[in-house]
Amino acid sequence: DTLPHITHPHQADATALRILQHLFHTLASHTTPQHWHNDARHQLLNSLQHRIQRLQHCLPHNATLFPGQGPRNPLITVNKYFRDIQDFLRTHNHSACAWDHVRLEARLCFQHLHNLTRTAR
Repeated sequence: DTLPHITHPHQADATALRILQHLFHTLASHTTPQHWHNDARHQLLNSLQHRIQRLQHCLPHNATLFPGQGPRNPLITVNKYFRDIQDFLRTHNHSACAWDHVRLEARLCFQHLHNLTRTAR
């Protein structure tokens, strides 16, 4: 619920970068289900890595610092969201069903990324 309130382009880019980094870390896990198509997963990971590198190159070094926002800091919200996803996977023993839920959450993240990139431009 914090993400739609982002209006500053650097803040949108920094938040998008953090989401991409978390998505990459989650989807690169060795615990992903065997039934997922490995080639498609690697293509997705390569694409995520490319976008991460591009954003890292474009952002100023202090772009992830948003002073004065306290608990409304979107990076804190993103970190908690992905921590909850990791906890969910652990609680459900990284089952195929749990990973299917995570896959749906990843789709929502890509929708948030789309909205953030519109804000950044």
